[in-house]
Amino acid sequence: MKRKERFAPSGVEVEYVGGLNEEVTGHAGVSLVVEVVRRSGVLAVADRVMPGKKNPKGLSQGQMVESVVVHSTLGGECMDDMQVLRQDRGLAAILGYEMPAPSTLRSWLEQYHDEDALTGRPQQGSFIPQESPRLAGLAAIVARSVRSYVAEVKPPRQVTLDVDAHLVESSKREALPTYEGYRGFQPLVVVWAETRLILADQFRDGNVPASVGIADLVDVAYATLPARADGWEVRVRSDTAAYEEKNLARWSALGWKFAVGADMSMQLRQAVDKLRIEDWRPWQVEPDGFVREWAEVDFVPGRKAERRDGQPYRYLAIRVRSPQGRLFSDGVGVKIFAVVTNDWETPGRQLLEWQRGKAGTVETAHRVLKDELAAGVYPSAKFGANAAWLRLQVLTSNLLTLLSATALDEDYRHARPKRLRFAIFEHVGTVVSRTGQVVIKVISRVLEEVIGPGLRRLRRLAWQAA
Repeated sequence: MKRKERFAPSGVEVEYVGGLNEEVTGHAGVSLVVEVVRRSGVLAVADRVMPGKKNPKGLSQGQMVESVVVHSTLGGECMDDMQVLRQDRGLAAILGYEMPAPSTLRSWLEQYHDEDALTGRPQQGSFIPQESPRLAGLAAIVARSVRSYVAEVKPPRQVTLDVDAHLVESSKREALPTYEGYRGFQPLVVVWAETRLILADQFRDGNVPASVGIADLVDVAYATLPARADGWEVRVRSDTAAYEEKNLARWSALGWKFAVGADMSMQLRQAVDKLRIEDWRPWQVEPDGFVREWAEVDFVPGRKAERRDGQPYRYLAIRVRSPQGRLFSDGVGVKIFAVVTNDWETPGRQLLEWQRGKAGTVETAHRVLKDELAAGVYPSAKFGANAAWLRLQVLTSNLLTLLSATALDEDYRHARPKRLRFAIFEHVGTVVSRTGQVVIKVISRVLEEVIGPGLRRLRRLAWQAA
């Protein structure tokens, strides 16, 4: 027998009435994020390292930081989105305070701007200002998230540092032209590939090349790691932005392995052209029919800074051939790339596949920051405020990574914020107060399968004091 349809084709025949006396939120699952923020020691560090407030009223430094983390976690893209969350009385009950007004958040962010740091900025050319003490304080908070991850998750000693910049288009008058032609910004980040943590970030104008100061930011990233009794085994991956002798020599002197994209200079291209047909080894055939091959290249660059008495670097060439009858978009049939490394032990193809793997880490971090958190829209005309906004998104990303590693099921271990938002954070709950204790009432299945297990795992961990 055919089941009789109960819905009307013209719309939803449901009547809405008021009358709820309890606070209701659609974000009950974000309590897991709040739990991680507070148990990780991030708030305590924020209140300790950030300058004290002149007016004791209002939110503390830690609460302001936490508010931005919650805002970005729940999908807020700009400061005005804070007003929507501010009106959520159930969320305020979970936090224990009312989220800041957009104007309050804007004023707070602008305190990170230091106009004196822009002194000496040239009329033409790129410029990276010195970070303000407040921005350094935010860096200490990010470092705390890294230390909490290491203490609770106990990752292996392998640290692969992937460094890369990304472009963010902007219509702001202060944004400068990028190499793509449009105006925007070009932040640089360093990702710990094995954990997906972002160890260092640097907000930059759009005209600052990714190569400028790249080794310095890698140093900052390494310094973020807590001390380890058996030391860290460090490797560095990058595209051609890091291809400078001083960078390679620096990492070699530290005993770090690296694999970096090499500029195709005339001399290197001549060395590649001397390769015989049998020197090229098969790598793979791409789904679109393009053939990828690789070869060892006998090449020693003729640079002034080159140490003739030192171990030469190893060069590997990559050749991509188009299918018969097809060309690349620029009209050529073959493209040649190169990678330089100080690793002479790893087989060539394996090394190239490892170097290529940065696309799955640092580029994913770019997408998360820009498209799933709030680093795709910078809120201010002031450089320091935008730098703080980026760093707060980095902190949010790290805390969500910590949450996934310590509280969530394996299915969500590598989930990005968008999926976590849909599956974990966006659950309806009523918030009630019983004898001074806040209680969140959620659907039984959500408690049993999502929030409850996560809270129990978090509370079993021996979190270190900040």
